[in-house]
Amino acid sequence: MYLKNMSSRYGLVSRFFHWTIFALFAWQFASANVMTRIGRDSALLDMDQDFLYNWHKSIGLVLIVLALARIVWRRTTPLPQWSGALNDRERSLVHRIERWLYILMFAVPVSGYLFVMAGGYGVRFLGLYDLPDTIGRSATLAGWAHFAHVALTYAALVVISWHVGLGLKKHFVDRSRYLHRMLPFSRGD
Repeated sequence: MYLKNMSSRYGLVSRFFHWTIFALFAWQFASANVMTRIGRDSALLDMDQDFLYNWHKSIGLVLIVLALARIVWRRTTPLPQWSGALNDRERSLVHRIERWLYILMFAVPVSGYLFVMAGGYGVRFLGLYDLPDTIGRSATLAGWAHFAHVALTYAALVVISWHVGLGLKKHFVDRSRYLHRMLPFSRGD
């Protein structure tokens, strides 16, 4: 397996960023669903609400760093050629979906960070130390950031669904081996 992208498939580093960010976003969606529904004195698998909130905030910050690293990698490493399985319309759609995914990779965690800092909740990063509050309390900013965080999260679910749906359609319906370009342990198409 090559570290850099090749003409017909993504390399190990691109796949690492893709699947790590996917896994962390999946965790974020699941943990947000649980942490907002369990009671203050409840726990799920020994994870109480405070634990879930702190890890949700910490992983959000890790996602920002990974998204930045992914963009640097993408800018410095050539992409594979377009898959021959995609027609011009699908290439245009993939390009737009990808653009929205990159925007949302930043917008969702940044809006969450603004919400918790402006709301005075703070972040105990990875359970180790409290991050300094560089924003200060602002009920107005916290309210808008919370609204944006939730709305952007739903937008991310829609865009991710389009991304996954197109990939599954190309792979299973069109039988193009399309997904082998990015699957973690495949050899490409």
